[in-house]
Amino acid sequence: MPPDHRSLSRRGFVALGAGVAAVPLLPQPATAAGTRYDDPVAYRSIHTSRPPDPTAVMLGGPGFEVHADGVGDDTAAVQAALDEASRRGQANGLGDILLGARDFPKGDGGGVVLVPAGTYRLTSRVTVPDSVRVIGYGVKRPLFVLGAHTPGYADGTPREMFGFLRRPVGGPVSYANNDTFGSALVNLDLRIGPGNPDALAVRFGGAQLCILQDLDIEVGEGLAGIDHNANLIQRVRVFGGEVGFQAYAASAGWQTTLLDCRFEGQRTAAVTMFNDAKLTVVRAVIARTPRGFASFPGQWQHLYVEDSHFDAVTDAVAVLNDSTSLPGAENDLIRLGNQLTLLNCTTTATETLLLRAQSGTRTSGPGSGTVRELTYGLRIENALSADESRRDGVYLADAPGVTGDRIRAMLRTDAAPPPSVEDWVSVAEVAERMGRTIGQGADDLAVFQAAVDRHDTVFVPIGQYHLSGTLTLRARSRLIGLHPRQTWLRTVDAHPNFSDHDRPRALLSTPYGGRNHISGLGLDTAERTPGAVSLLWRSGPGSQLADITTQFVKWHPEGAAETGNPGYTYRGRHKHSIWVRGGGGTFANIWSANGWSDNGFLAEDTAVPSRLYELSIEHHELREVVLRSVTNWDFLGLQTEDHIHGWRSRAVELDRCRDLLFANSVFFRVATVLGPHPYAMSVRDSRRITLRGNRGYRDKTPEFTQWGAAITDARSQRLVPEPEFTLIEIEGGR
Repeated sequence: MPPDHRSLSRRGFVALGAGVAAVPLLPQPATAAGTRYDDPVAYRSIHTSRPPDPTAVMLGGPGFEVHADGVGDDTAAVQAALDEASRRGQANGLGDILLGARDFPKGDGGGVVLVPAGTYRLTSRVTVPDSVRVIGYGVKRPLFVLGAHTPGYADGTPREMFGFLRRPVGGPVSYANNDTFGSALVNLDLRIGPGNPDALAVRFGGAQLCILQDLDIEVGEGLAGIDHNANLIQRVRVFGGEVGFQAYAASAGWQTTLLDCRFEGQRTAAVTMFNDAKLTVVRAVIARTPRGFASFPGQWQHLYVEDSHFDAVTDAVAVLNDSTSLPGAENDLIRLGNQLTLLNCTTTATETLLLRAQSGTRTSGPGSGTVRELTYGLRIENALSADESRRDGVYLADAPGVTGDRIRAMLRTDAAPPPSVEDWVSVAEVAERMGRTIGQGADDLAVFQAAVDRHDTVFVPIGQYHLSGTLTLRARSRLIGLHPRQTWLRTVDAHPNFSDHDRPRALLSTPYGGRNHISGLGLDTAERTPGAVSLLWRSGPGSQLADITTQFVKWHPEGAAETGNPGYTYRGRHKHSIWVRGGGGTFANIWSANGWSDNGFLAEDTAVPSRLYELSIEHHELREVVLRSVTNWDFLGLQTEDHIHGWRSRAVELDRCRDLLFANSVFFRVATVLGPHPYAMSVRDSRRITLRGNRGYRDKTPEFTQWGAAITDARSQRLVPEPEFTLIEIEGGR
């Protein structure tokens, strides 16, 4: 079983909210007159019928029989199904990254468990092995219930219903961390029955591609809905509990993005934050609770909240520590690392926006109104100019009055769920009709091209499929997988179509102005393909690219001592990883770690308004993100990372760009990196660039892990030296 839970004890947890009265769960929001609204997000089953993947483990199938009636104990069957998915992933090797290193002797594992509608009673914790995804389907989502007064959930030690593990089944047992990729709970409901005061619904955790998506969590008398965090939490609602979400720093110190989430009726706080949780919160609703976000004493936070609504939050929207009271606050890197941004938010029946715990200082808002901007921390305005100025502390711009129409418009999402399963046509079905087999090592391009030419929505089952040329999507094409680390499109290695570095060719391509959806896929440009591009994206507004990864490989010099360890499996050359040319739309949960490409994410010549959530771009030689002639893009939760040999790689390079936002970025440098870098971001001939919140240093080997400056102007050589800030505005910002 997993080790003892490392969350606070229940006594310590409750003490965090001492002196705050509980708020009863009301049947209707206590909003001010005229501000009632219909939620624009449909919280429903996103898979109303079974996804057609024959390789997935089927809960309820042979060997995994269940009662599914809410009465019989289904714990053992559920655990057996998850373990079997992990074993299948170890056998197919599709998700392997660690390749036997770090106590992963059997590979990384990974797979999919499909759960039909029903009610599944659990009597103890179920562990989710590394890279296993549990996906529900049915007109109503499957419901997992922790029965009333279940033994082990009322003894003073927090204990979860579902716990994410670091390693696959058969390996050493520990909770998920930075070695855990792609695990997920999707399209499920969880309920904690009465008499379980120490129950947590989910002990989350992990690194890239880990998600909680489309969940309703009823905590009731339990402790918390979600404990710990990883990459992305999307369309999740948490009702009741002492707290909705106990947030920590995600593994390796990266941020976590919450999209379109709802928290209601928590007794102490919607979200508590421990060791610098780095939350990026977009379009949330927090209602009928004493506190929205509350920091644990002695901790700094990088908290960014945008387009969110707070209703009847009786004590404070955010409770943070006074920056000057933090341990080590004499160091500006620590003091300035305590950052808050509320941007374009609304409130009803909520008076205090910010409470600073040690001084007791309250920053009040309009009660019911609009918070255009609230920041706490260092603001640098007119940066990189002669008029550059700095101010530290609290800044507030608000206005009284808000309507229900205003709230509804603010909460309207740009990150839609996937198309209905009823519209999916499996590429395997197309292959069968053509008298072909796919995924056996031969060239599969003809079958895939026929599939997207004939059908709008094509499903790709788990497997690896080789393509000798570009798979070209049509204007309305949608390409769907369930697991990007188990579902790969791969170039035929050394094929002449991908051989010319000066004439790049994409593995997968979308048309200019298309309205495309691609999700749940891995893109692998093999090893000897110097002209290969993982993806050429030219789609227009309303398009979506989500839950995507590339192969994992790190640039390294010849003879590097690490050869053979994770990421050092080959020396190669590729052109681009993800290349956006004249396109845009919504991007979410993307991991680009193809270190032998010239960059990890290149966008150029586009003014398509775009929002990019929780992108991880890593391990390239000289640059991670490159933007050329890009306008009207917002990056929310961008994470970059070098590696031991990647010390020359800058995080972001901007050239001739306009109206860009970078919110709550983490430009990460590993503790073992071999050299310094003078700046994280460079700009050239760019205007109205805004950076809101940033983590730009580590306390280990700071001479190398701290960027020399946050940003520099490539022409004037002016720079902003502070790596920690709440706001940098260049030429007016946004």
